[in-house]
Amino acid sequence: MKSILFGLAALLAMPPAHAEDAAGHWKGRIANSLDVLLQFDRTTEGQWQGTMAVPQQAMSTKVDQLQVTEEQVSFRLVALNAGYAARWNQQGKVWEGTWTQQGRTVPLVLARTDADARKPKRPQEDAIAARAPGYTSSEVSFANTAAGLTLAGSFSVPHGKGPFPAVVLVHGSGPVERNANVFEHKLFLVLADHLTRKGIAVLRYDKRGIGKSTGTYKDATTFDFAGDAEAAVQFLRSRPDVAPGRIGILGHSEGGLIAPLVAARDPGLAFVVMLAAPGVRGELLMAEQIALGSKANGMPEDQIAGERAFHRALLAALASEQQLDLAIDKARQVADAAERDGTLPAGVAKRRLQQLATPWFHPFLRHEPGPVLRSLRQPVLVLNGERDMQVPAAMNLGAIRTALKDNPRAVVQELPKLNHLFQTAPTGAVSEYFTIEESFAPAALDTVSNWILATVK
Repeated sequence: MKSILFGLAALLAMPPAHAEDAAGHWKGRIANSLDVLLQFDRTTEGQWQGTMAVPQQAMSTKVDQLQVTEEQVSFRLVALNAGYAARWNQQGKVWEGTWTQQGRTVPLVLARTDADARKPKRPQEDAIAARAPGYTSSEVSFANTAAGLTLAGSFSVPHGKGPFPAVVLVHGSGPVERNANVFEHKLFLVLADHLTRKGIAVLRYDKRGIGKSTGTYKDATTFDFAGDAEAAVQFLRSRPDVAPGRIGILGHSEGGLIAPLVAARDPGLAFVVMLAAPGVRGELLMAEQIALGSKANGMPEDQIAGERAFHRALLAALASEQQLDLAIDKARQVADAAERDGTLPAGVAKRRLQQLATPWFHPFLRHEPGPVLRSLRQPVLVLNGERDMQVPAAMNLGAIRTALKDNPRAVVQELPKLNHLFQTAPTGAVSEYFTIEESFAPAALDTVSNWILATVK
């Protein structure tokens, strides 16, 4: 994911300034790619305070060392070694200044806007809110007794006479709640609404430790989350309005690893849907994901090649040991060597290691999806977007096809022009997720619902 560009630099030559009240909302763009939203306010004691948001990075933070006069504005973001300084341009009615970070400097012009600029357009979600639901949705909870926690969620049931086919939705990585709110897109709200309108009951839930679910999120692994998904399946089996022989599981991204894990242990599940699911070992996937992200951010090819080689070595070291502490010791040697030979600047390799050497990442890097997929006997639908830069279709669908080649009820399909979130996307870069208004491509929704209905009829 693109990091915010560039600490505080000297102002460029500016036209004569005039007085302006800086209070309110301001918007600009860094490097013609990242939207920046600023809000400046004065407390009742007369002190200035401010916040900065970069929607494409799902980032919002308070600014440091904010100084405001009628002619100048400046602040820092100490944690990012970044900052901004500007003078008021009366003719253009804008703040003209420079944004700098880690020695790099770019112009940044801020024009006045309003609070609505922070609210993106989400037409599919607006349509859901505006129309009669056509189904019943209720708050539910269920226990994962083995883990000693309770998961909270939403259960939607079609109107009419049941029992109905049903599906559990399993989210991707991160502290995600039941609607799978990613970059202000509620993926699972849109998906659940569509499926329920088609006659399929849907259970979606908050991850453990998130929203209304109990438990601890930060130390949980993919395999812990699989236990939560199994509890969700058991909840559906307890419902009189659900047909017990027509229950399936659908996972997106990391959820696409979890769904086969659950199905392999539960042959009674009727079907499996894998959306943007990894098909290769985690260490290989992450090295390619990072390289594609760097390419989308404009990194030169020769630099990408060096970075890819470093990450392959670093991730292979992390994945080589079953114990995390031993894995970190091996990976640290790779990071130290990369900084000594200049592959990465001082401190960068160690920061990458710190981000990847976590209780969640370590087993993910070691997990090989193939054996689990080969054991599946249920019908399986696998979909990937052509422009997915997080789980690249070419790398992962080939491996999944090979693993499922002996399953006559497996369908593996690449959907054109779609990204990792199944949005219609110009390039697939993560920085586009927020700005795209579509939350979930209608063609992808229809592909999922049509296949499920044909499978369970």
